[in-house]
Amino acid sequence: MWHFLTSLVATYHGNGYQLTDFVTAFSPSNPHFMGTLFVAGLTFAIGFIEYIYSFMLVNREGKSPYNLLMHTYYFAIDSMGILVFATASHAVGGFWIFSFAAVAEVVWTLFEVYNLIKCVYVERADIWGANVTIREAWFRVAGWVIVMIATVNLFRVFMNDPAMFKWYIFTNILMGIMPGLYWEKRGTQLGASKGLAIVILIGTINSFLPTNMWAAVSPYFSIQNNPWFYVIGVIAIAFSARTLIVLKRLPAKPAKLPNGKKTIW
Repeated sequence: MWHFLTSLVATYHGNGYQLTDFVTAFSPSNPHFMGTLFVAGLTFAIGFIEYIYSFMLVNREGKSPYNLLMHTYYFAIDSMGILVFATASHAVGGFWIFSFAAVAEVVWTLFEVYNLIKCVYVERADIWGANVTIREAWFRVAGWVIVMIATVNLFRVFMNDPAMFKWYIFTNILMGIMPGLYWEKRGTQLGASKGLAIVILIGTINSFLPTNMWAAVSPYFSIQNNPWFYVIGVIAIAFSARTLIVLKRLPAKPAKLPNGKKTIW
């Protein structure tokens, strides 16, 4: 009994991963290189698709599928990721996966900047109320961005997270849990999407399979060494599946909006 409790709540398997784990995992000499490359590519692709849906929905339907705090959190993570991956690349001699990830983070950050702009100019009344001006909205966005950047960096230090790898799993946990709750609170399918809900479910499952990208890079993220990683994975998958139920219960959106634009499935 005590051995089980100790292994569950009082055992820490080292400090985590090292930058060299990425070099080993993403080198062609790794016998599992193609599998690791595939699961990483799938993880990156799903992340891009999730944010492409966001600016498609806000452009077509005037509502984003993610709330302001998610946008500012992802902006903080990905804008810092540009610097973190660039410095990691320099530290290991310009290894390709870090250089690629830094460029990918530039694209993600631009996606998030676009969505934050839409928060101010399109969703302002929905988010803050009709009396909030554009100037006030920008101050509020800036405030949350500052809070999120400081928080992310503090916890990167606390978690000894040299490549933000531990932090990045939280992006997928939030993506699995929060959109469905947000859509349910709004009470409308506008700004939501069945297609996006399916992508989120697939992405969340992919993040927590035993063959996930994290476990492929370092044994620190294996079931044996990090069972809580998979406990939260089960929870996130359950919430992402629930999102489909939430959507079904919400009033269906029209095929076309009054402005003539087609809504997104």
